[in-house]
Formats: sequence, structure tokens, C-alpha cells
Amino acid sequence: MGFHHSLLRFSGIVSFSFLIVACSSQQVQEPDLPERVYYEKAQKALADNLPTTAIKHLRDLDSRYPFGEFSSRAELDLIFAHMQASDFISAHAAAERFIKNHPENEAADYAYYMRALSTYKGAESLITRFLNADPSARDSKELAKAFREFADFTGRYPDSTYAPDAKARMLYLRDMVARHELQVARYYLKRKAPLSALQRSQQVILNYPSSQSVEEALAINIQSYLDLEKNLLADTNLAVLKQNFPSSSYLDSAGNFVPLRLPSDADPGFLYWVSLGIID
Repeated sequence: MGFHHSLLRFSGIVSFSFLIVACSSQQVQEPDLPERVYYEKAQKALADNLPTTAIKHLRDLDSRYPFGEFSSRAELDLIFAHMQASDFISAHAAAERFIKNHPENEAADYAYYMRALSTYKGAESLITRFLNADPSARDSKELAKAFREFADFTGRYPDSTYAPDAKARMLYLRDMVARHELQVARYYLKRKAPLSALQRSQQVILNYPSSQSVEEALAINIQSYLDLEKNLLADTNLAVLKQNFPSSSYLDSAGNFVPLRLPSDADPGFLYWVSLGIID
């Protein structure tokens, strides 16, 4: 009797389990909606400032109609939706995907612009975590990457609607990256590593010659060469400094170089990032 009771109970459990699986399968298997419906649902979600909901509808559309009437438009909207959701990594990936899939599309300039903007926004969001922090004192890899991507975009589409904004952001990025390089160069000078300092200051002069940091970069060049006992190279850089910045604070009234006075204490936050290897 006990055996039959156990068997009946086991059969009931199995039957109930199958019932749950059957119900679950029915819930997962949603009927496909027309392509336009998914697209319109996504548009409404974007209009209602619900980017996460829009992303779901756009992904549903893409999975069901990968070559449909709205597929390319949905890919573009997906870039925008990810940006609105502050998911800049996914926005960058979506822009890369559109560029790969539709290189000749009339909206390709938008994808290139948004690719760069997603990198820029991602770096910006990292910077704003540090209240009153100078962006140039933090890791510049993403800022430099955004600069390159904006440069790629403006090189391809100089007359694009988005080009003026991209160029304005490039000016900001140029100065931030250049200032970061000098911050690191000063740190190396303070650590008695003039060759490493020289490499950083030369990067500013070579890559960002129109930035506001060139004057100090030349001064760091001179100081580094003096520390390395390369007096001829120091004099060559001094001549360039005099010619381009005759009123420089790094020159005395007689035109002689004023040795750099590094602060006695470097920014502790900056040194912390260097120690972790986040700033190299």
C-alpha cells in the first residue's frame, strides 16, 4: 500500500512538473507581431523617454525581421536608445555594427559620429565621478580614443550636419589629453626620470601642436635635456621657445631659461592612479 501511495505521489509530481513546463513553453512562445508594430512600439517608448523598453522592441524587431523594411532604421535607433540609457559601451558596439553592415548607407555619418560620441560620453562619465577633478589628471586613453574617432568621422564626412559639434569636442579633447601628458611629464621629472618626461612632452608637441600646452611642453623638453646633460638639444628647444613664446614665464628678462619649479607635493589622487597602473 505504501509503495502504491509513493508511486501515485511521484506520478502526481511528474505530471505537475510537465504541466509547469508546458505552461512555461506557452508563455515563451509569443506570436510574432508585424514588423511595423515593433518599430512603432520602439518609437513610442523613445518618445516617452523609456529607452530600455525601446531597446527591447528594437531587439525583437531585429531578431524576427533581420532583413526587413525597418531593419536599418532600427539599428540606428538602437544606437540612440543605448545612448539615452547611458549604456555607452552598447551604443559603441551598435554603431560599429551599423558601420560594418551598412558602410554606404546615407546615415553612415550619424553612425560614425555616434561611435565617437559614445566613447566621449563614457570617458566623461568616468571623469565626473571625481568631484572638482581636472580631467587631464586622470586616465586619458578613452579621451584619446574619442579624439581619434571624431577625427576619423570629420575626415570622412567634413560637411556632415554633425561635423561642427565633433570639431568643437575635438578641441576640448585635444587640450585635455595634452594637459594629461604634461601632468604625467611633471610627475616623471619629480621622480628624476627625465627621459620618460621627455617622451610625454614630445607627444604633446608632435600630436597636439595647436594646443595651449605646447609652451609648457617645450619647457619640459628643455628641463629634461638639461637633466640628461644634452645641452645642445636643450639650447635648440630654448630657441624654439623664444621664437614662439617670447614673453614666456619660462624665460627671464635676459632670455635665459628659468628652471622648472615642481610642486613639493604631487596630487595624491594622481599618484594613486599612477601606482595602480591606470595612468602610465
